[in-house]
This record gives sequence, C-alpha cells and structure tokens, in this order.
Amino acid sequence: MNNRQISNGKGKNGTFVTIKDIANYVGVSTATVSMVLSGSPKISDETSQKVLEAIKIFNYRPSIAARSLVLNRTGVISLVVPQIENVFMQPFFSIALNGVYDACVENGFRLQIEVASFQFMKRKRYLRLFRERAIDGMIYIGSTASDTYLKELEKEEFPFIFAGSYLKKSSLPFVIGDNIKGGRIATAHLIKLGRKRIAHIIGNFSVPSAVDRFEGYKSELEKHGLNFDPHLVSIGNFSHEGGYEAMKKILKFKPDAVFVGNDIMAEGALEAIKEAGLKIPEDISVCGMDDLPLARKTRPALTTVRYDIYKIAYRAMQNLLNKIRGKEIKSEVLSVKLVIRDSCGAKKKGIFTRSSHA
Repeated sequence: MNNRQISNGKGKNGTFVTIKDIANYVGVSTATVSMVLSGSPKISDETSQKVLEAIKIFNYRPSIAARSLVLNRTGVISLVVPQIENVFMQPFFSIALNGVYDACVENGFRLQIEVASFQFMKRKRYLRLFRERAIDGMIYIGSTASDTYLKELEKEEFPFIFAGSYLKKSSLPFVIGDNIKGGRIATAHLIKLGRKRIAHIIGNFSVPSAVDRFEGYKSELEKHGLNFDPHLVSIGNFSHEGGYEAMKKILKFKPDAVFVGNDIMAEGALEAIKEAGLKIPEDISVCGMDDLPLARKTRPALTTVRYDIYKIAYRAMQNLLNKIRGKEIKSEVLSVKLVIRDSCGAKKKGIFTRSSHA
C-alpha cells in the first residue's frame, strides 16, 4: 500500500484505513502503532515520528472501540463535582470544566460527569466505575474535608487526582494554587497600605483550600504584630449573597480593610459596604481572590489574587493522563500573584508591589 492508494482515510477499493495498514506502511507492529497513539515513552522518537507522519499522510482516524480493545482502555475520564445547584453556572467550576475538557479532547479522551451525591457515596460508585472498567481515570473538583470516603482509592491505586482542592492526611495526588501564599500576599498588601483592622470572609471552614487562605491571612497578621480578632472573620459560603451578609456582620466591628476568600463573595461585600454609606477604598480597602472575569467589571474594579483555575484543571488532567499511561506523578502547587486594581487604594497612593497591576 502507498499513499497514492489512500485518500481521505480510505485504502484500496474504498475501504477505510486500519491500524494494520499504518503498521504495514511504516514496517512496525500494530502494537507499536497503538503505543505511539497512546503516547507511550517506550517507543523511540524516530519510530514515533514515522508513525505520526503516516497517520497524517493517510488521514487515519482510529476507531474508538478498536482502540479501546487494543489498549485495554475505555477512553473515558470521569469528572466528579459537588452536588451544588447549577454547579457549572458558577465561574470556578465552569472555568475548571473548560480546562479539563480541553486536555481530554487534545489527548483523545472523552469526559463523563459524575455528581458527588449521597448515592454516589453510599453505593461507592467512585470504586465501581474503576472495578467495572467503565472509566480509565477520575478527576475531582471542589472536594471538602468530609470527602474522607475517597481515601479508599489510596489502596486501589486507581488513576485519580484532585483539581483545585485536596484531602488532608491523604496520599491522593492533587494540583492546586498556593492558597496559603494567596492569603498572605493579599493581607500583606493591605497592611502595606496602612490598614490595621483587616477582616476576612472565608468561603467555608469545611473546604481545605478556603481554610488555607484563612491561615495565610491569619499568619500574616501575626507576622506584622497585628492582633487576630475573630469578630472580623465571617463565613460567606462562596456566594454573592453570603459575601454580602458576612460583610454586614463584620461592619459592626469597624474594619478598615477586608480580604475576601473569593471574588464572588467580594462582589457581595462591595455591595454591603456601599450600602452602608462607606467609600471604597477610602474607608475600606477590599481584596478578593481568584481573579475571575467579574473582578474587572465590579465598581470599583477589584484588587484580587490571581488563582489560575483553568491552568490548574488543565494541568491536573494532564497529570491524570500521564498516570493512566503508567508514569509516576506528584502533587503540584502552582504560583499565585496579586493583581492591583481600584478597590484597595494602592493606585491612588502610588503604592505597588512586584506583582502585577491591571
């Protein structure tokens, strides 16, 4: 067979090109072609290049079913999300979904959604999916401290990873942003602006990443000799309404700044501050975290800490796929940085840090 006999993915007599045709053309086994398609490091660069060139020349499109049989894989990744109403209407989860999906598609995998419901836990679906070989791997976004049932996966050594979250006292791998550093640099920035009574709105104490942001805030206060006042801390449950209500409670104790655990709650906090007749940033400096698209649209524009959700989700999926391919993977903590806008007052004072401003 040669490339004149193959056109638009078809060989002799109009039949579609098969993995065997590619193998014969290059002069390798079908197993070698399969390993190249799966990204196996066992095949030399020279052989891989020849196979990939043949695939491109002949416009070869591997059958999903045939490929699954040859590789003993399903080609399916399970994405697990919390049982939250309209979960993908929330910016954090919708951005994370894009990152996971893009990495899946680029590597020839399909994505199926699972909800971490009571039935998901009770029926141990997280184990059954693996044991029944319904999926090749699982990625979990938005876990909480109560998800200890997932520790069962440690014993099984199934391909699993957390994205944007993690489970304390667990060896399960994860990819997150540096939440503790995020809390520290936000608080340090507000202190640099001369603020003394710095409040904090935490998403929820049951979410490890939220607690890490709180711990970063608290440790930075201590570092600068500022007293920690529990009256200046309130729970916002990651929502606009929660941020609004939390800020109203905090205002009774006369804060001059607030570090809010995410941008959605910060938007609610801005509303509560303005409703109380106070000026931002003259009376109260505000800093959020995540740098969601809405941070540029608030009035005033929100100073925040950039937590690259898309990159975290994309990297987590890449690591999961490497695990499926038999490679060793490690947990990763990605960097975060301060983004200075108008809600903190730094621009008016001409105070900037090494981090970016927009």
